[in-house]
Amino acid sequence: MKQRDTSGAGLVFSTLDSLLSQQQSARMLMQKNRYRKATKQAGNHQVRQLGRGMEFAESRPYSPGDDIRSMDWKVTARTGEPHTKLFEEERERPVLLWCDFRPSMFFATRGQFKSVVMCELSAILSWKSWLSGDRIGALLLSGSEHMEMRPARSKSKVLQLLQRLADYSMLIPDFSVKADVSLADSWQRLRRVLSPGSQVVLLSDFRSLDAEAEQQLRRIARHANLTLVAITDPFEHQLPEKTQLKLSDGLRFLRLNTAKAGIRKDYRERDLSHTEQVRQLAMQCHANLIEVSTADSEQVRLAKLRGAGV
Repeated sequence: MKQRDTSGAGLVFSTLDSLLSQQQSARMLMQKNRYRKATKQAGNHQVRQLGRGMEFAESRPYSPGDDIRSMDWKVTARTGEPHTKLFEEERERPVLLWCDFRPSMFFATRGQFKSVVMCELSAILSWKSWLSGDRIGALLLSGSEHMEMRPARSKSKVLQLLQRLADYSMLIPDFSVKADVSLADSWQRLRRVLSPGSQVVLLSDFRSLDAEAEQQLRRIARHANLTLVAITDPFEHQLPEKTQLKLSDGLRFLRLNTAKAGIRKDYRERDLSHTEQVRQLAMQCHANLIEVSTADSEQVRLAKLRGAGV
């Protein structure tokens, strides 16, 4: 596959600088999630407790029975009331991102390409994992190959991953070549490389989801906590009314008259069926499902991550 020119930076492809800047969003996400109650489903793994934890959380008034070693003498001196420190105990875990760079992800009618949205969300999650002391890894799927990075707790590995994401986002899909790797094949490989107890986040539009792929994902769910991030474009949900569309994948061309109600209805029903398929799969896998649009602002995307407890 060829690479794009630089005129579409931020819209049709990501840059390393743009992904580096997502560290600030990750910090904002961590601040908002700081006092969220830990749950297995949300993937949160911090336990707030008194005593010698790894990270300071806050100070609160002293209660009888609190460990005297955790006294916050500065706050006690300032307020005149005894205060004790509250800590968060960090439990390191592997976080594995599965990123979909198949041709259908290089599309948008509003906002940014789905692939760009995916890269930016992946960068936020990568930075958050590193800041939380977790090991971060990834499996990137293009039309015909995988790129695998084993989970590691290293800033250099995060930077390496961000560079790979930026590089993959600049690829121009070759629609003349049939994809050699299906979702089922890719998720089977993912299942072989993940460690039990991992947090796995799959970012995709989940096109070409079939029974075999669903079976592989259910197997993954037996050994990992799953989050599905479904990325779509408004055009994929509903066709505009009363217009003539010219569509092309670079090789083939199609004229579509959306004034015909039957065409719009069939298109809408296909999308609803796909959306319901993804939602049902998430339920079967006891997974978080985050639905993101290319038209969403950065603030809206961050709110959706926060709402899912990611």
